Amino acid sequence: MKKRIPSLLPALFAAGYMLAFLTGCIKDKTTSTHTVTYTIMTPVLKSKADVLAAINGNPSEAVQQAGKIYIKDQFIYLNEVDKGIHIIDNSNPSSPSQVAFLNIPGNRDIGVRDNILYADMYSDLLAIDISNPKKAGVTGRIGNFFMNRVYGYRSVVDDDHVAVDWIKKDTVVAYNDRFYLGGDMLTFSSAAPVAAIPGANGTAGSMASMVLMNDHLYAIREPHSVGIVSISTPAAPRLDTTFYAGFDLETIYPFEDKLFLGSSTGMFMYDLTDPVVPVQLGTFSHGRACDPVITDGIYAYVTLRGGSACGGNANELNVVDVKDLMHPVLVKTYPLTGPTGLTKDGNLLFVCDGTSGVRLYDASDPGALKQLQLIESDAPYDVIAANNTAMVVGKDGLYQYDYSNPDNIRLLSFYSLKR
Repeated sequence: MKKRIPSLLPALFAAGYMLAFLTGCIKDKTTSTHTVTYTIMTPVLKSKADVLAAINGNPSEAVQQAGKIYIKDQFIYLNEVDKGIHIIDNSNPSSPSQVAFLNIPGNRDIGVRDNILYADMYSDLLAIDISNPKKAGVTGRIGNFFMNRVYGYRSVVDDDHVAVDWIKKDTVVAYNDRFYLGGDMLTFSSAAPVAAIPGANGTAGSMASMVLMNDHLYAIREPHSVGIVSISTPAAPRLDTTFYAGFDLETIYPFEDKLFLGSSTGMFMYDLTDPVVPVQLGTFSHGRACDPVITDGIYAYVTLRGGSACGGNANELNVVDVKDLMHPVLVKTYPLTGPTGLTKDGNLLFVCDGTSGVRLYDASDPGALKQLQLIESDAPYDVIAANNTAMVVGKDGLYQYDYSNPDNIRLLSFYSLKR
């Protein structure tokens, strides 16, 4: 009689299968090979002492990549992403003129109180005397204030140096269907504010992550916390405290004695009756998306932009009733294209909406916004509107519009990024 060994054959079969599989992983002649082009970014480092000593740059420095804007008195302060700040005399909005450029590597945010300008230099917070913008000088510095400033996977700064430039080198990497080669420091290469008050603080746009309120500066130190800095002596800022403020924070908007924080998951509101002891009020949650917010004290206006690093797919404007700050209520959602910054002046609401331009709404009834105009500009990023002049930062330059007659928006000037 023949003996059966039912358990041995499946085991031998499985062993043979695994051997063939492993052999195929090591060398598989049928696997197709592909290439991917990466850009290796190598930082050019310079000592902080040398950088601060050379903070006065070329006054005619052209803008290559505009970021956030800030206004104070007759000046516009325009961020050059990771490079510095262009100071533009806007005494005549029809003919703005750049008067100075501040070399500040790693700069993204701006604040001005009296004659002191505050700016981030990667992880450091600087106080700069701009009494004479052409001969600015650093008066104070808080080291390692911004705790999450990184490029790729590595911090670009240490205690003594900053990256002032990057050497870019394209590298072709081969991989097959089963293996992928990656590496550190590699990036994939692919084809309602009011007018500024002289002698006080200026006005930031809705994309700001650092703002001034009375004698304090509030800034997002890392995605979950806000630092409170005393500027009672403007030239010598002093860190008072840091508090946990929410999750994935992105923007800050001040209103009276309240602070509205936009995050990729919602809106957080704080009472600042005691400016160094914030008291959390209500929160408003939404789907994951980039989220700047403004308020007029009665309603908050929140834009959501999906398809970005923030995650999510929503592109819309949320109007939220905040009369009861402990219990905010969604009033209505309006679909948009790809919104970013926004501002409000009276009943006029301006919303930057990606490739569509800047949408101007009649917001007298927030539950039934009426679009009045679609203001043309190339990929607008942020807007500040006051005194019948709207300043819009777009992909190709700084636009200024006269909206004294909302039915006839008039272009006052266009300041090209590459003059």
